[in-house]
Amino acid sequence: MLGMTMLGLILMMSPQEQSDELSRADVLQQAREEKAQNLQKPTRSALERGLQEFRDRRLMERFQEGFKGFHPMIGGLRSGSGFGGGTYVEEKGIRVSAQVSMKGYQKYEFRYKAPLPGKLLFADFRSTYRNFSQEHYFGEGPDSRKEDRSNYRFEDTDYVGRFGITPAKHVRAGVSGGWLKTNVGQGTDALSPSIEKRFEAAQTPGLVNQPSYLQAGAFVEADYRAVPGNPRSGGLYSASWTSFDDRKLGQFGFDRFDMEAQQYIPFFNQRRVIALRAKTTLTQTTTGQEVPFFMQPTLGGSEDLRGYREYRFRDRNMMVFNAEYRFEAFSGLDLAAFADAGNVAGRARDLKFSQLKTSYGVGFRFNTAKSVFLRADLGFSSEGKRLFIKFGHAF
Repeated sequence: MLGMTMLGLILMMSPQEQSDELSRADVLQQAREEKAQNLQKPTRSALERGLQEFRDRRLMERFQEGFKGFHPMIGGLRSGSGFGGGTYVEEKGIRVSAQVSMKGYQKYEFRYKAPLPGKLLFADFRSTYRNFSQEHYFGEGPDSRKEDRSNYRFEDTDYVGRFGITPAKHVRAGVSGGWLKTNVGQGTDALSPSIEKRFEAAQTPGLVNQPSYLQAGAFVEADYRAVPGNPRSGGLYSASWTSFDDRKLGQFGFDRFDMEAQQYIPFFNQRRVIALRAKTTLTQTTTGQEVPFFMQPTLGGSEDLRGYREYRFRDRNMMVFNAEYRFEAFSGLDLAAFADAGNVAGRARDLKFSQLKTSYGVGFRFNTAKSVFLRADLGFSSEGKRLFIKFGHAF
């Protein structure tokens, strides 16, 4: 029908118009034929080809599988610890791991998962020793100054047992109990003074004498993320309460409440994702008790407020909000734009939305189908810009 219409229009034209129209048709047909004869395959950049081959060969998965029972651990030690790694061995519910970093950070851990019958109940035990040689401290409160940066050594030994139920596939709830021993010493960072040279003991509760705690708590978690290591849909919701009873000094007892919500909204066949997180930590003490400075919640660094240094702000209470727009550039690489907002305060009621500190930036996520193995975030804030290169997702 379309051809008959075109023919009718041509017959209605003058001879000269018919000739011009036929000439244009011939030119278009010739161009189509030449294009068909010179078709070329779409070209890909060297980075795209390399990442595709990396995924196709499952190099990261094979690396993580380890050798003769030893599994490598890259990063994941602690934000600000510098490049580090280690290994773990796991068999029959027992896992033993060791990690060290170039800044002298150390972490050694033993885990045991009890083989309970069925899927309703679970029980596990964890023993952890940590030695962090140069933790940052800028002072307490939202008005602390970046010029007051100092550092300290933090050491602790933690024994925790948990028992709980799994009432639904993605839901867990239970109780916990244990013992925590803490210690603080001189920092080893040559770029800033050790904490005792910049702050008085009255400004830093727990600096001179450190407590040992009897712990007790309860928790609940609902994890609906489809792929926890590289989430593109679902959500994670958790809440916990922990009581720290100072059995050594009787001065630093407190309760801590932790709440977090994550939600992932996919579109365009999960090639685009909006990732959202809200998180808060609140502490409460009785009369005459204090929260040690090294156990106060913090903000700043690669995990939350990415335009600031690690642990830039700390106080007895904290809240933070994060939003990311992640989109797949090509297989193995996601690009991201993010915004962060949060603050700390001595009292929970002083955490006000009108006083949030903010940062924003862009990032790269190199990934496999199940995990993000390398992340780079460039964040901007009122204190300048910060570049973080980390192993694993921010959230």
